[in-house]
Amino acid sequence: MQAGTQDRWILVPGTLCTHEVFTPLLDALGVATENRTFVEADLPKVEDYAPRLLEASPDGAIVCGFSLGSLILAHNLQAVKQARALVLLAANPFPDPIGNRAKREAVRDRILGGGARDWIFVNWSAMAVDQSEDLQNFVASMAEKTVPSIAAQTELAISRPGADADLEQSDLPILFVTGAEDQLTPPDPLIPIAEAARHARREVLSGLGHFALLEAPKRVAGCIVNGLKDLRVQSSAVEAYT
Repeated sequence: MQAGTQDRWILVPGTLCTHEVFTPLLDALGVATENRTFVEADLPKVEDYAPRLLEASPDGAIVCGFSLGSLILAHNLQAVKQARALVLLAANPFPDPIGNRAKREAVRDRILGGGARDWIFVNWSAMAVDQSEDLQNFVASMAEKTVPSIAAQTELAISRPGADADLEQSDLPILFVTGAEDQLTPPDPLIPIAEAARHARREVLSGLGHFALLEAPKRVAGCIVNGLKDLRVQSSAVEAYT
């Protein structure tokens, strides 16, 4: 499949992920390397990211987040209001459950103590349907590279407010994409948001988990292209796939 290289993408990765988490998807979409701008997820408060997003110049870009990155974008809609569209992969725009702090801090401490790779392997069945060792090693390698960010990411996850009302009231075209088997950010809680939002679609990919964009990047790419088309978002990717 050939997709357009003219679209500019701004991307925010998830917890313990480098920008490499997007590479197979962007390659499947045909997004040129020079049109990929990444925003690091290493600050402890959702409001801390507005200056970075504005500096990335979202005007006319497709802005995309994965997991924690989707959460960050959902709380910074004003900073990306000039984007062409918002693509939220594995999104959970709700407040962290009450009483979840101790669990998150225990994971943080384990990772800071050198257990990033082991934590990924132990919890992999909740992250993906694809149980291949190569994919697990790829995600574990990203986790090891991003250990210094886990303290800020943990605090952000714990302290975040809800963003569902903001998403419902936004004028941005919003595309939610989630794996049907995603146990970390399941798709069903997004139903009322997608139904109430002014300009949104929810796409669920069967047989894929939280890391759907790595499990089946071409399928996710096709889903994004079709979703943007349904939202009537003009992009060279849509034109190339049509």
